[in-house]
Amino acid sequence: MRILVFSDSLSLPRQSPEVCLHFETWPELLRAQGHEVCLCAQGGATVRDLTKQLFYFQDSAYFDAVIVQCGIVDSAPRFARRWEVKVLQKMGGFGRKIMNLLNTSRVRKFRKITYTTPKDFQQFLVKWVKSFACPVIFVEILPVSAAYEQQLPGVLYNVEKFNTLLRAHAHISMRDMPDHCTMSDHHHLNKEGHAYLAARILEKIA
Repeated sequence: MRILVFSDSLSLPRQSPEVCLHFETWPELLRAQGHEVCLCAQGGATVRDLTKQLFYFQDSAYFDAVIVQCGIVDSAPRFARRWEVKVLQKMGGFGRKIMNLLNTSRVRKFRKITYTTPKDFQQFLVKWVKSFACPVIFVEILPVSAAYEQQLPGVLYNVEKFNTLLRAHAHISMRDMPDHCTMSDHHHLNKEGHAYLAARILEKIA
């Protein structure tokens, strides 16, 4: 099959916090099964960022399936909006001091900020579906562990809210993914996680 993939960093190899090599990533595992895979991936991308890349794939009839993996960047609790962070970064050392003061669970809980609102997230999902003649399949955001919730309070609630939106479309459930499939940062796939997702995708497109 000809498969077009849009993803944030979860489809990419990593060197930290643990190592996952290029040939161990799930797009490469799909290629190893004989599928043609076109990967459009951007670390730290929101659904808005990835949607901008649709401009380059207007010959939508070429592909047999589209896989989209995003959402954790959109849904994670933030202490500041993206534009606010950029302003603070331009302020040099003084801005970094302000960010260190603000980047706390108390501030995140008070401000209730995510980079993407649920309403906007849903609108972008609909745009994906309408952009292709072939099936568009969304990968759920990875399950939130107790350790991740403790590290980033509120992420469990947000992820479930955004996953509910993803489940309204053709999707791949990640609810049963084993705990040992994520890296120690709690939100990137390790080698086993990539293999797990590749197997779920192959089941879905069979």
